[in-house]
Amino acid sequence: MNADQLDRTIRDVLQSWTPDDPAAPAGIADRIVRRRRRRLLLRTTGAALGLTGIAVGAFLTTGAGGDNGDRPPASGSRVLWQTTLPGKSWDACTTGPDAVYCRGEAYDGIRVDVRSGKIVWEEKAGDADSGRTPAGSLPGVRDGVLYTYADHDPGASDAGTDLVALDAESRRVLWKHELADDSRGRSSAVLFDGGILANAPTFKSVVALDDRTGRTLWTHAWKQADCDRDAIDGVPYLMCSPDSEKAPQRSTVVRLDPETGEPRTVATVDGPTSYLGTDGDAVLLGAAAGEQRYLGAPGPATLIRVDLDSGKVSQHRVEGLPAGVVADGIVLSFGGDGNAVAYAADTGERLWSRDLGLRLREDPRDPSMRELSSEATVDLDSRVAYYLDPSGQLVGLDLDSGAVRWRGEVRVPDGPVEGGVAPELMVHDHGLVGQVGTELFRIDPVLPNGGR
Repeated sequence: MNADQLDRTIRDVLQSWTPDDPAAPAGIADRIVRRRRRRLLLRTTGAALGLTGIAVGAFLTTGAGGDNGDRPPASGSRVLWQTTLPGKSWDACTTGPDAVYCRGEAYDGIRVDVRSGKIVWEEKAGDADSGRTPAGSLPGVRDGVLYTYADHDPGASDAGTDLVALDAESRRVLWKHELADDSRGRSSAVLFDGGILANAPTFKSVVALDDRTGRTLWTHAWKQADCDRDAIDGVPYLMCSPDSEKAPQRSTVVRLDPETGEPRTVATVDGPTSYLGTDGDAVLLGAAAGEQRYLGAPGPATLIRVDLDSGKVSQHRVEGLPAGVVADGIVLSFGGDGNAVAYAADTGERLWSRDLGLRLREDPRDPSMRELSSEATVDLDSRVAYYLDPSGQLVGLDLDSGAVRWRGEVRVPDGPVEGGVAPELMVHDHGLVGQVGTELFRIDPVLPNGGR
């Protein structure tokens, strides 16, 4: 089950949950699907208050001790800057060598100097009041070009989506490419060595574009499958699963030649699967092993590893699918109960579990929903996995043991509780760049033993 299948499954499950119950929240299915699309694994932004401004150089000493029954975690940190972004909603950010780029409801892009926090330029959306589809992520920035998303037909009821290349210095539009639908996630446009792989204007096909000119290099199409896209070691791959019960019940991992688009099937797996990520030169897939209606529901599952060099497939039975950020052989999963759980990426074995101790409020309008932490972002040099909650609390866990090594805080305005809403956190030069609602900040954790 890939992202598109998951959207459909979420709608089906929620619409059958209380179909005739007048107390059920109106439009709950579409509401949750929209929230899920804002960021993979429900990473979305929330609303916050304030006017544009910058706070620089605050030193914080925060956090509670005794997290591990051992010595207290470090709590020193330096907030290098904090900036309030214009507009009301921001849904995706990425970092470049010297800047942070974000996209929001009223802006196709904004550039913030990563050293000072000052806004360098803003690229406003064509129609900020049209209820634009939020982006799950930004494709990225490379060689002075920012790749972002914009409405294809601003103001229309079905505006569609363009992939847009902006000059990162001047914000000049270099080229646009129309996508097949309004999906604006990690799979919608993927940078690979020599180009960018994007959804084609028609479904079940991709097009490789020259990343400087937008010229079509090659195209590839398929049938009876939904395919996730990724670039692994600079090479584009498709991870495909059957799109219906009528389709052949097998999943494939397909390598696309970067120069010609020629496909080569690396491995085939029986049944539908979901793409989880990569671990070195291996692709990780997941499959339900019980009677679950959808992948990710409680119950037995199968972790599948596909070696991209040999095509060898190994499968491991697990209780609950380990899905999340993959870092150096470890899958970092985060649950709605506030716990982070680490699994071995090669076997699915549970390595450790830790209560993050973050503030995740329930949505008073919908008690079944609550705020979420950011996904883990990992500094492999210090081997720390960091998390951020919507109230500005941060925590850093030891990647190998789960021990709490650091706690910090950035003061952000109190905003309304929005269930399913999470901030975003990124590692930059051994420090952290975070986004909570309209607040963007850079903070340097001070770890024990001279670590950063």
